Amino acid sequence: MTFGREVRRRRGVLGLTLEQLAEQSGLTPNYIGTVENGRRDPSLSTVLALAKGLGISAGELVGGTGVSSPSSEAAALLEALPPDVQAAVLDLLRVLSRRRRSSREP
Repeated sequence: MTFGREVRRRRGVLGLTLEQLAEQSGLTPNYIGTVENGRRDPSLSTVLALAKGLGISAGELVGGTGVSSPSSEAAALLEALPPDVQAAVLDLLRVLSRRRRSSREP
C-alpha cells in the first residue's frame, strides 16, 4: 500500500476530514490531499506531522503492514471521541462483556 493511501485509510478509520487532520498535524488540507493522492512525496517532517495528527508513530505509518487489528482501530476510534462518550462506550462494553461471560457459564 502506498504511503498516501495509508494516510487516507487511517484518516478514514478515525473519521477525520482533511481539515481536521490538517489542524491536528499543522499542514494544509490541500497539501495532505496531494500526499494522499500520490502527487507528492512527503518529507520526513511531513511524515512526522501526519503521524502526530493521526495519533500514531511515524514508524507505524511508514512501516506498517497496512492492516490494523480490530482492537487497534477500535482504540483509535474511541480515543477520537469526547471523554463523556468514551466513558459511556466503555460502560456499554463492560456490560456486554459481563453478559457474554455469564451466558457461557453452565
